[in-house]
Order: sequence, then structure tokens, then C-alpha cells
Amino acid sequence: MEALRPGDPRQVGSYRLEGRLGEGGMGQVFLGSTPGGRQVAVKLIRAEYADDPRFRTRFAREVEAARKVGGFYTAQVVDADPSAEEPWMVTAFVPGPSLRELVVRDGPLDPAGVRSLGRGLVEGLAAIHACGLVHRDLKPGNVIMSPDGPRVIDFGIARAADASTLTATGAAVGTFAYMAPEQIRADEAGPAADVFALGCVLAFAATGRGPFDADSIPAIVHRVTSAPPDLGGMDTDLQNAIGPCLAKEPAARPPLPHIGTRLAAAPPRRVPRRAVIAGAAGAAVAAVAASTTVLLWPSAESKAKTFPPTPLTAPAASQLLPGGPVAMFQIAFTTDSLTLVGAGFEEVWRWDLTTGQGDSSEVGEAFRNMGRPVLSGDGRVVAGNTGAVIELRDAATGRVTRRFPGSFSAKGLSPDGRRMAVRGRDLTVKILDARTGRSVRDITPVSSVPDILKFSPDGRLLGGCGAGGRKLEVWDLESGRLIGTSTGRHQSSRVEFSADGSLVAGAASRDVLLWDVSAVSEEPTVLEGHREEVTCVAFSPDGRVLASGSKDSSVRLWDTRTKKPIATLGGHTAEVAAVAFAPNGRMLAAATGTASGATRLWRYP
Repeated sequence: MEALRPGDPRQVGSYRLEGRLGEGGMGQVFLGSTPGGRQVAVKLIRAEYADDPRFRTRFAREVEAARKVGGFYTAQVVDADPSAEEPWMVTAFVPGPSLRELVVRDGPLDPAGVRSLGRGLVEGLAAIHACGLVHRDLKPGNVIMSPDGPRVIDFGIARAADASTLTATGAAVGTFAYMAPEQIRADEAGPAADVFALGCVLAFAATGRGPFDADSIPAIVHRVTSAPPDLGGMDTDLQNAIGPCLAKEPAARPPLPHIGTRLAAAPPRRVPRRAVIAGAAGAAVAAVAASTTVLLWPSAESKAKTFPPTPLTAPAASQLLPGGPVAMFQIAFTTDSLTLVGAGFEEVWRWDLTTGQGDSSEVGEAFRNMGRPVLSGDGRVVAGNTGAVIELRDAATGRVTRRFPGSFSAKGLSPDGRRMAVRGRDLTVKILDARTGRSVRDITPVSSVPDILKFSPDGRLLGGCGAGGRKLEVWDLESGRLIGTSTGRHQSSRVEFSADGSLVAGAASRDVLLWDVSAVSEEPTVLEGHREEVTCVAFSPDGRVLASGSKDSSVRLWDTRTKKPIATLGGHTAEVAAVAFAPNGRMLAAATGTASGATRLWRYP
């Protein structure tokens, strides 16, 4: 939950507002409390809708219908005032993260979890449809994974089934990747549109991606209206249950009871209680923080993960992202490839890559006074430290989530932000639980004093080197064993691992260094071509392409199998300080580290 902003109301009706839960297309959502102290979610409608008398009429009708919706798997509408100067609606507060946040953070649900989720959503949608409503915006962000089962939330753009359109112009409303073809065409969208969205949501829960995902809104629209869904990565029974929901024609989609029967074909299992892990928040209903055990070592499943191929060609012309000028020292894509996050001395920037728009949040003293901040691999957490305190902040809001004492120099965050690697005054590298600050493993460097510490994407390895160039060392975190140390003649000022942990890259002056992780103690492959010092390196998700940035303002791409150059990318006018590939393998970003800095994005055709 975010604190109330200076311009936010403190009271709506009889409900006292306590914080901001989220923001949607039609309004802002606040955490409120009743006079008796019960927590509720309060949705305040945007002024542009409040000024439309036709909207008020529809809103009043829909609120009355929504109040009739019961059932265990929905968030009950408890109060509303469509005639207020700013219309508002109050629903029951549901603690827990959204399905989107749960999957992004912890990975897809297993087949039994998807079936359990699906049966709950079928029941929730059935309750909504029974009252003459169509949700019209069912998506992972509008499913809250509460401790006792999933809940469908946000009837903000639901409409009465007998209404012809929601907006005066008939424009499509909702989130494109989860919208039925008839919604995108702004045709009549009945209960079958929710069935289509249900299929998309379940596919996302099973695979971590939408069945019609693409790199741009026009491409998504084309796939939804004209292309078959991508249901790869799930078992055949789930494909058979979900696939019919995604028929292009509404009449061809199965009714909800039939879907529920198909999903019940296997033994049921409750949705995992990982849904209440601390710190998550729903898209419209924020999570209540809950204590949990931090998983220090990833499961063996991470080794078997496959990644989309990255083209062995130059991407298209770059796009200059708005914002700044500000120096960026680390950048990271969120796991859905929809957002790019950048960390600087005084600001954290987030760019929505579906719109190209960005916004920033200021970070505190800990980030300005003691070295460069670091990001987790998924862009969710940013860390900084003063001489005596470590701060962790939510990269989306800039708010402090953890603060604990620690006088450390080098630092690095694990991909999921749950662990931190730091170097203490005694030169020992400590692996800290980022929730408590407690040390869970100590590692003693063998031949160098690392200024840079980097986790592998699967969290199993840690690399260390000196910012000014020292021997590169690689450790196995589960055992604490030193895997290898680079030879004396190959000092490295950077360290980066491929996603599967099989390759590690470094830099020495103008050269890029590439090793097999199992052979770090042997001679690396030296990739030559930059005119000035190499400042950053990054692997594509499939490990086939290595990107390197330099003080010569260029980004170079290398084929890691042939060890040959692929392309040189220009556009920056200052030294490139950070490079990153999107998890979908279709985008590359680079940021400069100067006060007049800029961030650029390249997309593959």
C-alpha cells in the first residue's frame, strides 16, 4: 500500500481513507475503513467520467446490479454513491497479491493449481453473470489470490448485459491481451467475452505469459482477432480445457458449467498458500503483508527452464525513452517484458513499454551518499546503503520496504530480490536474507577483493570482481564452493551470467571476456572491437547473444557460439553504463551513466 498523496481525499462518504491501493482506467482505489473499523476498498471515479451524465446513469444501474452479486469467489460491493460530485463505490477488502504478481514473482502455477484457480473463477463469473452483469475486464491483475481462494475483483467497467455499449463512442475498454475479439471490434460483448478472458487468464497462470502476447498493441490485436493462441508449455489436459474458451466466435465458446467440469477432471488441489507472501499487492486491492520463509536456494526446475530465441541480427532503430536527463547505473526488465526499470543516484525510473511513457520516484539518502544503487534482476527491488544502514525499496513506488544495519561496501541483489550479497570490512562476502538482514552464508574470496557482486539469473551462482579490474571468481552458493578464478593475466571489471548459468562474461579494458563457467580458471575467449573501455555486459535470455556497452557510446552484439560480432548499435552520445535484454528476447535497452543521460530501447522485427 502506498501512502496518501497531498492531493488525495482523506474521507469519502463515511469511510476514512488510509492509503492508496492502486489506479485503473476509471479511477483510483484507496484502502479505507468503516466507522466500525472494518477495512474496505474505496474506488473514486475519475473526473472525466463524473462529468458525463450518461456515465452516471450507467454507473448507478451497474452498481445496483453489482450489489446483488454474491458467491465466495467475488469481492462484494457494499456501498456506493453514483450521485456524489466524484462518484464512488466501496467493495470488500480482499488481502492477497494479484494473480499477475504471484506468477511474476514465483512462476507459473502447477496444473493442479491452475485447475483449482479455474474452478474458483468459473464460480465467480457465474455469480456475476447470474445478476445480468458482464465483467469485461477479467485479467490476472483483477484476480486476487486470497488465503482462502481466488477472488474476482473490480466491476468498475462491468456493464449490464442489456446495455449496448459502455462508452458513447463504442470504444473498446479493457486490457487488449485479455480482451475477446468482439470487444476489440467494439461489438456487443456478452458473457462469452468473459469466457475468452478466463481462457487467457488460465493460460497465463499455467505458463507465465498470455496466449496472445506480442511486442506491441497492434500485434496483440492481430493475434487476438486472427491468430491461434499459443498454449505451449502446459499439459494436454489443460490445453483441452482452456483451448475452447479462446474460440474467435462467441457462440463457439463453452458455457461456464462445461468449463468447470473439464477443470475438475483431475484431482483438485487448493491454490498454494504462497499467495500470501509478504509485500505483494493486488492491482486494485493491495495485499496485507504476511510473514513467510524466504526460499534461499531455487529448485532444480529453474535449470530446465527454456527461453525464447533472440535473433542473430541487429534490432530495429532505437527509441529514445522519455525521462531525465539522469544517469542510470542499472536497468532491468520486469519478467513480463512490459516494463523497464532504471536506477540512478537520486531516482528510479519505470517505463511502460506498451505506451512508451515513464515516471520516476525519488530515492533517499542511502542511494545518494554511498555508491551506486543496485536492482534485482526482475526490476522489483532497488538497494542502497549509507555507512551504517542498508535500505531496500520497492522500485515501483520508491517506498522503503526493508531497512537494517550494515556497514558494507560492494553489494548485489538476487534476481528475485530476496537475497543480498555484500562485502564486509573483513573482506568476507556475506549472503544476507533481504527480509531480515541475517547472514545465511559467508564466502571468503580467494584472490581478490570484489567491488562488484553478481548473482546468476537462476540464483545458484555468485560472481565477484573489481570495478577497476581484478581476478574474477565464481562461487556455488548452495555449497559455498569456489568454482573457479580467472588467470592472473585476465583481470575483469564486470561479471554477468547467462540465464542457464553455463556462461560468464567479463570485461578487461576495451575487450569483452567470455568463459564457460566450469572453465573460469582457463583462458577466456577475448572479443575485440570496442574503441574505449567496456563498461557493461548482458546476455540474451537464451544465452546466444551477448551485448556489451562501452565508453565509446556504442553497444555491440556478439554470437556466443561462433564468438563473432553480430552488430554495432549507435544512438547514444555518452558512455553506455548499463545494458539489458527483455525476458521475451525481443527487446534490448541501454542507458548512459552521465548527468545528461538517456535510455534507449531497440526492438527486434
